[in-house]
Amino acid sequence: MTRAAIPMGWIRTALIPAAAGACVALYPPRHTLCESKGGGWGFFGKRSIASHAPEASSIAKMPAIKMYQYEICPFCNKVKAVLDYHKIPYSTVEVNPLTKKEFKVTKELPEGHPAHGYRRVPIAAFGEEIVGDSPVILAKLVDEMATAGVINKQTHAEWKDPKVADWVKWCDSKLAVLLFPNLTRTYGDSYQAFGYVMDAPNFTMVDKMSNLMAGSLAMWLAQGKIKKKYAIEDEREALKECIGDWVKGLGEKSFMGGDQPNLADLAVFGTMRAVEGSPTQAFVMMETELAPWYERMMLQVGDRSNARTARLAE
Repeated sequence: MTRAAIPMGWIRTALIPAAAGACVALYPPRHTLCESKGGGWGFFGKRSIASHAPEASSIAKMPAIKMYQYEICPFCNKVKAVLDYHKIPYSTVEVNPLTKKEFKVTKELPEGHPAHGYRRVPIAAFGEEIVGDSPVILAKLVDEMATAGVINKQTHAEWKDPKVADWVKWCDSKLAVLLFPNLTRTYGDSYQAFGYVMDAPNFTMVDKMSNLMAGSLAMWLAQGKIKKKYAIEDEREALKECIGDWVKGLGEKSFMGGDQPNLADLAVFGTMRAVEGSPTQAFVMMETELAPWYERMMLQVGDRSNARTARLAE
């Protein structure tokens, strides 16, 4: 299958030989023009023109939020999509995938703390409160938003509806699981996906190069184990079927939430945003009918400017 995508806005490009003699992009594009089955061309990367921005007074009541993340982590992007949609400011700290030294934030927590010794991403700091595990973080975030008045009581109740909760769980247990073997299906794809480490402000050049080389190789080698663990025979077909379930659930609605996105929309959109600019995104946009919904969500949520301009060098 030929990738029908036109990369735009390359900042810097370097080509390296892949294992089979092909070439892969060292720094993947973050804004991609894709032709899709859903109809037409979509520019994924435009700033929001219709996103929901709460009153500044409500935003001011939110605690300072810091996310410890891998940029390509679907669980991290799931949480950030909720923040971006509501224009809640936050900062991010990129975790070194090899050393994981940034996890000292949980190592130093007292024994008995729910997040003591937690060594996965995302980890979130709500002010001084440290929370680990994306479902727990998401639940905490939604409650904080309700308390601050960022979302009203009706929205808070709707987001906790069992049907919405089931889709959010589906997002974690089905969709996110399938993204890893798709993102790393070849060494070239894995290398491209790991290119994000070159922009991590808290990484030394040694950190960047060691993660790019060793990390991408480790991800590629782990792909088979993940497929075996979850009984995935063909990762592309499994992802296509999974996306089909979401599209079927949408039916004729603009969003799962109806006229406006709900928590399920934001969770699925954020999860898919983890593969933005990759061959996996191009496959989904060309081979499924997700693109129209994704474009509507892109206009609602906007880009990830918060994550890119408020990173911390620690």
